[in-house]
Amino acid sequence: MPIDHVLKLYYETIRSEYLHYGFWDEPSTVRIETITLQEIKNAQGRYIEHLASFIPKEVNSIIDVGCGIGGNADFLTKQGYKVETLSPDDFQKSIIEKKFNNQMTFYHCKFEKFQPEKRYDLILESESACYINIEKGFEKAGEILRDSGYLLASDYFVYYRDGSKNLHLKSSHDMVKYLSSAKAHGFKLIREYDQTDNTMPTLDYGKYFIERFINPTIEYSVYSAKKKYPKIAPLIAKLVTPKFESKKNQLDLLDSNQFGKYRRYMIYLFQKQND
Repeated sequence: MPIDHVLKLYYETIRSEYLHYGFWDEPSTVRIETITLQEIKNAQGRYIEHLASFIPKEVNSIIDVGCGIGGNADFLTKQGYKVETLSPDDFQKSIIEKKFNNQMTFYHCKFEKFQPEKRYDLILESESACYINIEKGFEKAGEILRDSGYLLASDYFVYYRDGSKNLHLKSSHDMVKYLSSAKAHGFKLIREYDQTDNTMPTLDYGKYFIERFINPTIEYSVYSAKKKYPKIAPLIAKLVTPKFESKKNQLDLLDSNQFGKYRRYMIYLFQKQND
């Protein structure tokens, strides 16, 4: 199965144990221009600590769906939970095998096609719910959870639409549709938490870093190429510029103001209702 190269780049540049937005306790006090790489990693550690606080006391077995590079699974295992992992991504599979020395159970498939041999107390979907078909996802969750089991989803959802083609309206599930589907498939929402503000400093820093360092570097490289290789530079520019502009447009996804307008980053804890 394919590799998510964006996540791979994220992993190789930040060198963190996690692949998620992180959690900032006092986001209004954060100064973006002074954030360090270690503070990004600290925020990611707080994220799983905060998310784990939503796990009910009776939970023992967990399947981490869309497990990334295993940071959450490692944390939860050290907390005493029996954790198994799942992802269709080849790169994540290789990282999990190496990280846990092949001692962590890993299912290499899409969640919708997962055929388990047992049932679990809790399904964890940390920034992976948006990759799972809503209807099929809840159907599968109902199949693999024990009676009165739990689904803990932490992800960003679209809560407002204005008819535009804003990038924030893509690659996320509609909040109302997601919650109504959960109810229709026998899942009761028992806890929720809006952590939008607590995740925004990570977006702001990503946007700041690109605008402060990446874009000027690329622009200077183009200028230098034109100066040194005036004959072939126009051809290269013609090929590269459209792609560069396309990527620059995607910076809107790192705009926290736009994110807050269209999306909410939510934690939802659902409990399966027995027939």
